[in-house]
Amino acid sequence: MRTSQLEYFIAVADTGSFTQAAERCHVAQPAISQQIQALEKELGFSLFLRSTKGVQLTAAGRQYYRDVSGILDALERADRHASSIARGQAGSLDIGVASSGQMGLFQVIRRFCTTYPEIRIGLHRALSRMQEEHLRAGAYDVAPAPPCAFADREGLAVAGAAREPLHIIMSESHPLAARRFLDVEDLLAYPHIIADTPGDELALATYPYLAEHPEVMLSRAEDQGIAWMMMTLGLGIEAVPETVIASLDQGYVARAVQGYDASLEIGWVYRADNDNPALEKFLDFISDQHL
Repeated sequence: MRTSQLEYFIAVADTGSFTQAAERCHVAQPAISQQIQALEKELGFSLFLRSTKGVQLTAAGRQYYRDVSGILDALERADRHASSIARGQAGSLDIGVASSGQMGLFQVIRRFCTTYPEIRIGLHRALSRMQEEHLRAGAYDVAPAPPCAFADREGLAVAGAAREPLHIIMSESHPLAARRFLDVEDLLAYPHIIADTPGDELALATYPYLAEHPEVMLSRAEDQGIAWMMMTLGLGIEAVPETVIASLDQGYVARAVQGYDASLEIGWVYRADNDNPALEKFLDFISDQHL
């Protein structure tokens, strides 16, 4: 049987007339009659009682009407849902999360969810060193990260990138915390904490003076959450963006450091050949946010 036959059957049942059903379906009346007869032949039982007063459903036809109506409604919902996914209005978007300290960046996700409530958002733990591998493998669609954290950027793209100034923070119990003002020389004796990534580009972007001081101990944390914990335990100093500082808990102090002037570009990194319509909608959305 064809979907058109079921639609014709519903139209005849609703109107009680082959002529009115033909008008409703915008086809010739003989076509309606032929298709209903073909459907009854395939089913092996009559759907209608025909008389000079019109047509009425048989007992089997009434049950078939109830069942078929549900099927057609389900097909219509399926069509609408698939169409919404194709247009990026529905579906799912998976995001790699390196740290809860990125909540400042995640405000855009909240606004996106409000605008596109039918798109399901999935959040996944994104270890700093593994982000590139996970993005390429499709473990998630997009991740907020500094592009310099990726050793090989071929095939990757960045959207909504913005440069943020970095600030030095440390535990309240750190030896330098008692001093209000510091200079770079004061920092050199202490471990510098950084989220572990392939290569040294992120570390040098975060602490530019390390290029001239290779003797400084660099403590590589598994991810940004571990880096934060190391800092609060007094295991070293850390440099963080302004937006991250705004979301941090207590247990740290920020200090002005003379001679330290660093910033980090942070954006939404994704695989350039990812054809997820929900991702395309998200990229358009964050582009509009930066206008």
